[in-house]
Amino acid sequence: MKSAYITVVGSLPIRFDVEQARALGPVIASANSNKSITFDYATVNTETNLQDMLNSPNFRGAELLVPEKLFKKYVFFDGVTCLPEFPGLKSYDIDPEKCSPQTLSLMLAVYLKQTIVFLLGYDISNPTELTRLKSIMIANPNTKFMYICDPPRTYQLDDLDNGFCDNYIKLQELIDNAG
Repeated sequence: MKSAYITVVGSLPIRFDVEQARALGPVIASANSNKSITFDYATVNTETNLQDMLNSPNFRGAELLVPEKLFKKYVFFDGVTCLPEFPGLKSYDIDPEKCSPQTLSLMLAVYLKQTIVFLLGYDISNPTELTRLKSIMIANPNTKFMYICDPPRTYQLDDLDNGFCDNYIKLQELIDNAG
């Protein structure tokens, strides 16, 4: 049975046991910024990061999703897969080869059609990243996005019906109730 939950770990360091989140559903890494954690999927769009991830034991079981140009160079490496064609990518003005890995991870989470996307360590301090996050949320009204942060709570997603912010304690409660 397919899980309703998916977790995206952004570019910021996190202090949460992601293994617990994996009990709810798949976890996607944004490049190698949290490489001490084991992931199901990872998105990466630079050759330097991809080489680092290929040599990192924690990414050995992960599916590494890369843009087509990078995939053509690494097609014979185990675990390297080409990113899918994301619908509406051009309308978002997002270039998979140049955008942040966390944006690619978010696009992958939406593409996989889970009902609830947890965002951990997702950097929204950059206005471009926040705008892209909100655009993707607006374009996917049937998906709920739960931005997990340390206190104080951010109110930057409160203007959207399908986005809200909560803390790691609330996420832990959800995990405990599901188990």
